[in-house]
Amino acid sequence: MKEANDHYPSYGANKFVCPTCMVYSQQKWYEIQKNDMDNELILTEHLRTRGRVPAYASPNKEASVIHAIPQFHTDNITALSVCISCDQPAYWIDGELVYPKNPTVKPPNSDMPEEVKKLYNEAREISVLSPRASAALLRLALEKLLPLLGAQGKRINDMIGDLVQKGLSPKIQQALDSLRVIGNEAVHPGSIDLDEEKEVALALFKLINLVVEQMITESDEIDEIYSLIPKDKRDGIQNRDQMKTTK
Repeated sequence: MKEANDHYPSYGANKFVCPTCMVYSQQKWYEIQKNDMDNELILTEHLRTRGRVPAYASPNKEASVIHAIPQFHTDNITALSVCISCDQPAYWIDGELVYPKNPTVKPPNSDMPEEVKKLYNEAREISVLSPRASAALLRLALEKLLPLLGAQGKRINDMIGDLVQKGLSPKIQQALDSLRVIGNEAVHPGSIDLDEEKEVALALFKLINLVVEQMITESDEIDEIYSLIPKDKRDGIQNRDQMKTTK
């Protein structure tokens, strides 16, 4: 999980996935102070490490970027980071990312069912502000997804068990149970603190996309190719397999 954690936007980090362009990029940091004499904003550029914080003055003309965010009072913003890749700023208040709220997770698989995709996107929108809430939403998305994959049962655990009995891949079973158990931890706090271990919540997005990729996208692609086989040949294959099952 270390790699995912290193990529998550973190106050003072030299590199993370930019919440604007989604590129893992170096960040340029500025602390924001207000000059009470002329009511101007002063930015102090610094390279933050996890120890000492050397600082030096930066041209004040760059303070104009602070006015791009009308929903925040400039007095409240304490720092901004600028992505080296896209040159766009992110705004921080007391060490917390407040804008943009774009999450650093991939969009849903295009083949994800709409009702599941809606929950995925809702979880995605709040993943920066509340990893715990996003994990709970992904658990609900899983609950909606399983019946669409042919699972029978009233509870998520029962539905996963049903798919296992039908020949579910062990790796997909592990992905589904990871989503189930960790999502349940978000609803009923247990041994995993998702607000502290944000990388765990981020990994759940990857898992549900993986499940859709393997159980819907790849299945549809195989069906499409199989349909290109002439019907008489497909009938022969079906007769062959029926003969095997009757022996």
